[in-house]
Amino acid sequence: MIECPWQCLEKIPELGQTLSCLKGIGPKRSRLLAKRGLHTVLDLLYFFPVQYEDRTRSLDIGRAEDRDQAWVSGTVVNARENLFPGSRKRLFRVVIEDDTGRIDLVWFHYRKPHLLTVAAKGSSLLAFGRIQVKGRQKQMIHPQILPHDPGNKKKHLGINPVYPPLEGIPQRTISAMVREALRLYGDSIQDPLPPSIRQSGAFMDLPCALRQIHLPPPQSPVQELNAGRTPGHIRLQFDLAFKIMLNLLFRKAVRKQRQIPSLKVPPDLKVQFEKFLPFSLTQGQHTAIRDILHDFRAPYPMSRLIQGDVGCGKTVVAALAAYVAVHNKKQAAFMAPTQVLAAQHRDFFRDFSSDAGFKPALLTSALTVTERKKIYREIETGRVNVIIGTQALLQEALSFSDLGLVIIDEQHRFGVNQRALLDRKGNQPHLLIMSATPIPRTLGMTLYGDMDISTIRDLPAGRLPVVTRLVGKRSKVKVFQFLKRRLQAGQQALVVCPVIDAAEDQDMKNAKEMAEKLRALLGLLYRVELIHGRLPSAVKDKIMEEFRSGRINVLVSTTVIEVGVHVPNATVMIIEQPDRFGLAQLHQLRGRIGRGPIQGVCILMLPAHITDRAKQRLEILTRSNDGFEIAQKDLEMRGQGETLGTRQAGLGERDLMNAFENPVLLMAAREEAGKIVREDPGLTQRSHRPLRDLLEPEWKKPLEI
Repeated sequence: MIECPWQCLEKIPELGQTLSCLKGIGPKRSRLLAKRGLHTVLDLLYFFPVQYEDRTRSLDIGRAEDRDQAWVSGTVVNARENLFPGSRKRLFRVVIEDDTGRIDLVWFHYRKPHLLTVAAKGSSLLAFGRIQVKGRQKQMIHPQILPHDPGNKKKHLGINPVYPPLEGIPQRTISAMVREALRLYGDSIQDPLPPSIRQSGAFMDLPCALRQIHLPPPQSPVQELNAGRTPGHIRLQFDLAFKIMLNLLFRKAVRKQRQIPSLKVPPDLKVQFEKFLPFSLTQGQHTAIRDILHDFRAPYPMSRLIQGDVGCGKTVVAALAAYVAVHNKKQAAFMAPTQVLAAQHRDFFRDFSSDAGFKPALLTSALTVTERKKIYREIETGRVNVIIGTQALLQEALSFSDLGLVIIDEQHRFGVNQRALLDRKGNQPHLLIMSATPIPRTLGMTLYGDMDISTIRDLPAGRLPVVTRLVGKRSKVKVFQFLKRRLQAGQQALVVCPVIDAAEDQDMKNAKEMAEKLRALLGLLYRVELIHGRLPSAVKDKIMEEFRSGRINVLVSTTVIEVGVHVPNATVMIIEQPDRFGLAQLHQLRGRIGRGPIQGVCILMLPAHITDRAKQRLEILTRSNDGFEIAQKDLEMRGQGETLGTRQAGLGERDLMNAFENPVLLMAAREEAGKIVREDPGLTQRSHRPLRDLLEPEWKKPLEI
C-alpha cells in the first residue's frame, strides 16, 4: 500500500468515509482491511495493484499449449474430492471438456461447498489460469472459475489487476470493492497538483490516473502496466517524487533563513590540525574541508553530506569540523549506528594529542545508570566537548552545555525524525552527515536535496585496492587452502552468507550451517564465530569487539557487518551466492577488508546454476573498485526491473528506491518544487496552500513559530 501524499484529499467528506459505507463491507471485513491500514475510501483508492494479468485471450482446450495463460470454457464432466495416496491431504479436481479436448482444474486449497455448487456435473464453466501440459494431460492449478454464459462471454475478457494479498479477502472481492469505491466517489477527487505543473509535464489528472491504474482499458499494453510506465503510473510516481522534493527543498530554504553567529576559522587552521595527524590529507579530504570551513563562516547553520567509499578518510574530515567547534567553545555530538563503531570513534578522538583540545566521552545504552548520570552532568556542564554515542544521544534527559555541531555517521541507518531530535538538542547546530554508500548524482540530488554535498573519491596513500575474484564450485578446495594460508600468516577472514538459517530459504547458503562446517574444519587451530541480525545488540557488539581485537580468526556473518568496524588485520572475505546481493551492497561488504598494509582479497563463490546475466553483473566488481561507478551500474540494473533476481511489478509494494528509477521524472519534480519554494517560500499563496499538506509536520514547525 502506498500512502496518499495529498492530505488535503482526506478532508473531502466522501473520501474520508470509513469503508463500511461500501456494499459488502461489514464489521468483520472492516477489521481485516484495518489490519492492512485500510480504513477510509481514500486508503482503498491508494491500494494499488502489484501486477496485471492479460485476460484478453480465450482458447479452445485442444489448441491450448503449455504455459499459455488464457480463458477456456467447457462442460463439467465430473467434479470430486480426491485423497493423495498414503496421505490425509486432499485436492479437488474438476474435469471440463469442449469439442476439441479436456482439461483438469485442480485446487489444493479450496471451499468444497462452493466448488460443488459452481462446478455441478453438466454445467458450463469458464476458467482462467496458466495451462500445464504433461504428456497428453492438460491442467490448471488454482484457476479462477465462473459460470459460463456463452451469450456474455466478452465481459470477462480484459486486463485484470492483481492486488497485494489481504487475509480472508479474495482477489475478486478486492477488485469489486475498488470498483465500487471508484464508481461512487471517483468524481469527488479534486486534483491538488497545480494546473501549471500538470500542463508543463503533460501529467494525467489524478482521478483519471487512479482509474487507469485500477481499471486499465482492455487495449492497455500489459508490459507497460507491469513496468509502471503508463501515464497513470507516471502521474502517481511524480506525486511521490514531488512530495519528497518539496519537503527537502523547503527544509533547505528554512534552514538558510535561520540566523546564527558564524564560527571563527583561523587562516592557518588546516596547518594547525594536520600537525596532529601521522599522515597527509588527500585532495578529496582537502576539498571537503574547504567546503565545511566555507559553511562555518556563513550566517546560517551548515547542512552538508560527506560521501565517499569506505576507507576514504571521512572521519578525519569530521574530526577537523569538531576541532573548529571546540575551539569556538562549542560541543560536538557524533552519532554512530552501533556501539562498537561509537567506541571506535571515541578511541580515535582519544588518541589525539591533548593540545588538540578534544575531551571525548562515550554514551551508549550499555552504560550503567550511575555511569550515564555522571556523563550527563559532564555534558551539561561542558566538561566534555566531543560526545560520541548511538541513539542514546537522543534521550530527553540529555542536555548539552552548548551544542554547536552534530555529526551523523551512516545517515541511511537513521530516520529524519531522529535527525531532527538531535538537531533540537542545540541552538541551530551545524549538521554534518557521513555516508560510505556512494550515491549516483541524480539520487544524491534527490535523497539529500536539503543538503550540500561533498564527495571524496580518492583513498589515502598506500591503500591497496581489494582484489575481487569470481570462483566456481569446483575451486572450493583451492579457496579453503588459500584461506588457511592467510590464517597461518596471522590474518583474519570474513565469510558472508545471504540468510541466517535454512528455515528462511532451503536453496540459500545459511550462516549457521557455514559456521558449523568451518568450526569442524578449523576449530582446533582457529576460533570461528557467528554473527547475525537476530542476536541481541550487546552480543553482536561483543563479537565485533573480539574480532576487532584479533581474538576471533574467522567471522561468519550475514550482511549485518556491512556497516562495521576498522579491522586492518582482516584481509580475506568469502561471499556465498553473491548473485543474491546488489552490486553496491557487495562493494560495501568488501570494504570491510584490506584496510591495512596487506592487500585484501574478496572471493565471490558462484552457485552452480548462475545465469549469464547475473555473472556479467558480478564481473563489474572484478573490474572496478570505484563505488560511484558501481552504484550507477546498480541503479541502471534496478531500472531494468530486476532487484536481486525478483521482478518488481506495478506500483503497490514497491521499495522507495524504485520510485527513483526515472531520473527525468525526478529532476522534473525537483525543478517544479524548486520553482514553488523560490517563488513562495512560506507556501502562503492560495494556489499553493494544498502543498503545505505535503510537508512533514516536523519540517513545518519553523514557519509556525
